[in-house]
Amino acid sequence: MGSTGLTLADLPNIFIMIGALVALFVMLVILLRNMEVIGIVGEGREEAWARSMQPPRLLMQRVHIPFTFKLMENQPLAYSGVHCSVSSTVRYWRASWWGAPVRELHQTLWGTLPEILASEHFDFTMSGAHEERPLRLATEKPPPLGAPPRSRYPLVVVLARDQRDTADLRPDDTVALVSVVHIRDEQCPLPSGIIAQYLKQANGHLSCLKQLYVSGEAESVGAMGPVGVGGVGGVGGVEALCCVCAAAPLSRALLPCRHACLCARCLPKLDKCPMCRSAISSYFSIRSEEEPRANLKPRLALNRRLLDLFHYH
Repeated sequence: MGSTGLTLADLPNIFIMIGALVALFVMLVILLRNMEVIGIVGEGREEAWARSMQPPRLLMQRVHIPFTFKLMENQPLAYSGVHCSVSSTVRYWRASWWGAPVRELHQTLWGTLPEILASEHFDFTMSGAHEERPLRLATEKPPPLGAPPRSRYPLVVVLARDQRDTADLRPDDTVALVSVVHIRDEQCPLPSGIIAQYLKQANGHLSCLKQLYVSGEAESVGAMGPVGVGGVGGVGGVEALCCVCAAAPLSRALLPCRHACLCARCLPKLDKCPMCRSAISSYFSIRSEEEPRANLKPRLALNRRLLDLFHYH
């Protein structure tokens, strides 16, 4: 008669089945804990993209700013005298607000241009269009700012268009430039300078200007020129070059770190900024250059994500 009990010969098979079940269970736990990594849940896409995928490109819009406001270099900055330079291509009103409360300032700036010009916080002075010229701002009594963290700005300077010149403006045209100036004192030892600049547009939008950080490939021939939507230049017409290939002119500004250091061909090869090593979430173009059409082999995003999961970089 046959026996239905287990024998010693059956034990290896049982151990193999148990091991396979344990391995399957461990793999299931790993997948469930890392669903966002392999793209089942979309939050993992906030980090870097797979190398075979193009990063999302932000479309930038050219904005004309009729004003300039900057501090004079090698000049002392104090309440008794802030040396700056101003220029404008249109008629404008200028005002200074010493010790501006942060909340009241932003409430005022979110108003319309007529409301800003009529604000009781500003004492505007009319001026016509002119080239860059020096300006000295001063106050007899320093405003009480208190100890950090502060709720007041030392100085706010507003340059606003004359309302007679706003009839033919487009919605995205600039109607006011607002500069926030910090003045160093004993309680707040931060370096003096412009800490923020805001653009007020005709459609009512308020935007904060951000600086781009350009790679120093052209430092051997001179300091870098200004960075704008139209391109990047250098002294003597020398263009700044991509910091990876050092051959093509740089044309891509990375976000969120704002480093302008790559050309269009090198960008798809990287998932981290070569300057600061932060993950690239998106980018925008700072010069006219066609997108490269590289023959990238389609890969699953899972490949790169699993490598990151097991710490292979």
